[in-house]
Amino acid sequence: MLKKVFTKTKYEACILFFLLMQLIVFAPTKDGMPVWQLLTYLGDYSHGFMPRAFIGEIISWFTDSVSSNLLFNLSFTVCVLLSVAAALIGGYLIKNAENKTAVTAIVAVMVSSPIFMPLMASWLGITDIYLILLTFIAFVFNENKFLRYLVPVLALICTAIHHAYLFLYMVPIAIALLYDFFKNKKYIRDGIMCGVTYASLIALGLITVKTRSASGFASVDEMTDFMINKAGFSLEKEWLESLVPNEYFTRVDYLQQNVTSTMSASNLFGIVLIFAPLFVTFAYGWIKSIKQSEDKTERFIFSLCLIHPLSTVPTYIFGLNWNRWTSAIITSQCILYLFMLYRKNKTLSNTVGQMTEFFKKHFILVVFYLIYFASFAKLLGT
Repeated sequence: MLKKVFTKTKYEACILFFLLMQLIVFAPTKDGMPVWQLLTYLGDYSHGFMPRAFIGEIISWFTDSVSSNLLFNLSFTVCVLLSVAAALIGGYLIKNAENKTAVTAIVAVMVSSPIFMPLMASWLGITDIYLILLTFIAFVFNENKFLRYLVPVLALICTAIHHAYLFLYMVPIAIALLYDFFKNKKYIRDGIMCGVTYASLIALGLITVKTRSASGFASVDEMTDFMINKAGFSLEKEWLESLVPNEYFTRVDYLQQNVTSTMSASNLFGIVLIFAPLFVTFAYGWIKSIKQSEDKTERFIFSLCLIHPLSTVPTYIFGLNWNRWTSAIITSQCILYLFMLYRKNKTLSNTVGQMTEFFKKHFILVVFYLIYFASFAKLLGT
């Protein structure tokens, strides 16, 4: 009986086991969670709309105090749900793939990335876990003729959770919607989906930028007192007063003046050293598909997939957490490849088939790189 169950769910079981083991290994204790990340949960809409306050607003419906125990349990649970979602989706795609080897490899790259679960677990509480989970759900909903109309809602929720979503995981969703629009010969339903999603996200993004310097608090002191009173864990007022102005009261001109402070040569070198072969492989697949395709709209979609990483440039410029943005690129590129293969796109399938044959002949190098790739989990996840 157990053997029969395992045979049917072996892919899901392996993915889930791997991710849960990473979660257990890398997750800190409730007292070891990064405090700077927990501040996100203290914001709500009681003083008006605030960027990154959506989860805090939901929490405020149930409690007036946000304890570290609550945040640990919530974050850990969401990481488990993310692991389950990745396992179910990954397993389903592998079992229904025309090229099982290629799909298995792409899923393996995504879940074995040192800045996927190790990063989310080490920085337990980071809002990226919600963004990735809801992105997975959005792609699942897009396959149902009724649930697909909730995709714009999920995207709006993600943008309210963190406005960087517009430059990160929203991009593969936008490309997928556009692909379906073209594939269905500009069917009006898909056109409406694209239009409503893009317009609403741009509007919310503009609102978020505008309210960054008008978060509903009269002063920094008022906001820090609000956070200290709401937090069920220790917060130093002096530390908050140094952090809050840059996080919630800055304007675009301040960001422009301080853009160079985030540019680190050591960060850039580390990313290139570790991930360059992977990025080159991603790019090669899209470029080869562009050359092989005879359809103009298809080449346009492949071109968007190729330049997709450029959409994250604003986050690299204005955000210090480069591991997060690189993680988004890797995850999103894997999602785009998996989406196209699931749609049985002939051009990309042929390209991936040729690439698969090449990697089969150099399998030792592939294994070596995956080990090298995964060995940075502890370094990049802290």
